[in-house]
Amino acid sequence: MELVVIVLNKTDLLDEVLSLFMRYEIKGATVLDSSGMGHLISNQFPMFSMFAELGDERESNSKTIFTVVKDEAERKEVLSIAESVCGDLTKPDNAIFFSVPVNFTKGIEFNK
Repeated sequence: MELVVIVLNKTDLLDEVLSLFMRYEIKGATVLDSSGMGHLISNQFPMFSMFAELGDERESNSKTIFTVVKDEAERKEVLSIAESVCGDLTKPDNAIFFSVPVNFTKGIEFNK
């Protein structure tokens, strides 16, 4: 099992990502409002305003999506969904995707 984390900078894409999760039976995702360090620093210290995001102000800087997947194939499917919605994840101000191993869970069941 792996914990997949997607930090979605373009928050207007969240509904599309979650719709595709439902279509491909990716279950149990949790979404949190999140803010990047640059935005937080620029709000605290005006001299660091160069780190603030340029362009339209967003209600929330980003959304962080967490979901536990059962195997590498499901992780690749989630990555494919993220890239189909967000485009190239290597582009700046897009999204960040990573996963970490999960050694133990309780309350999560996977179909065998």
